[in-house]
Amino acid sequence: MYQISLIYLHVSKRWRPAALALFTAIILAASGAVAATQGVTVAVTADVFMPDVQVVSDVIMANPSVSAVLLAGDTSNDKTTPVESYREIYKGTYDRFISKIYPCPGNHDAKSEPPFSGYCEFWGEAAHAPEMYYSFDLGGWHVVSLDSVTFVVGGEKADAQLDWLKKDLAANPRAPTLAYWHYPLFSNAKHGGYPKMKPLWDVLYAHGPALVMTGHNHVYERFAPMNSVGERVPETEGIQEFLICPGGARTVNNESKETSGPRSEKFEGGTQHVGFFTLFPNGAFSYDILSVSSKGATEVVDKGAGNLLGGPIPAGN
Repeated sequence: MYQISLIYLHVSKRWRPAALALFTAIILAASGAVAATQGVTVAVTADVFMPDVQVVSDVIMANPSVSAVLLAGDTSNDKTTPVESYREIYKGTYDRFISKIYPCPGNHDAKSEPPFSGYCEFWGEAAHAPEMYYSFDLGGWHVVSLDSVTFVVGGEKADAQLDWLKKDLAANPRAPTLAYWHYPLFSNAKHGGYPKMKPLWDVLYAHGPALVMTGHNHVYERFAPMNSVGERVPETEGIQEFLICPGGARTVNNESKETSGPRSEKFEGGTQHVGFFTLFPNGAFSYDILSVSSKGATEVVDKGAGNLLGGPIPAGN
């Protein structure tokens, strides 16, 4: 700024208005560049349970830059999930950063009487009961948490959620979007994908490009940007699905030969997984996916970057 002031003083009076306009444009551009580099980091995983809930939570805890933790369902992967199950699993593990956690329900979260009662009691206001879907803004992004378990059942509750999603996205037309839920539309792992999730993809795809985080299948997978029928499309048009789990529960090792649909660009089984995504206000994002062994050893098994809005991609990725 000091140097610019000196230059301005040496410009003849005749050209000072033009110089002032130029200097203003330079300052505004520099401010925009700084803002674009100030991203927020979110951690993503799903399927929380033994035997490795401690080591996975340790990895998240060790990253001080994490602003939010997105749990893509099965926030307790126990066989039954009364509130006591959550309290036992989270004690000394995920409860160390529980104020940062944004949950969504999975099929195991329904395994209480009545269904989801343990989930809703444990998470309190964060459960957003009775609907169990909600949205919030973070770092210039619009983040949407959905209830895929109730949605695949169909009926009035599914229709209401779909209608809510349409209105929610319409109210946020320009922000880059990240959505997360439990059941993946596409997967090459044991349980495969869930075609009944397609209507949610249709709504997201009609709105614009998005990142989608899912769980359920206890592996890590990354797919290319696609439309809702699995056709590859440009990043600035499509939805890129990341399946990131488990977050402590028992792992799955291999791809299934019986699943249909598109193949993932990256598949990693046999370990726990946590994704760290840095989101930038200009639509850019970068990610590092870590595998976590039962002894707590970590390895970056996938990394990359992109920009949903077609702008610059973060350096170093």
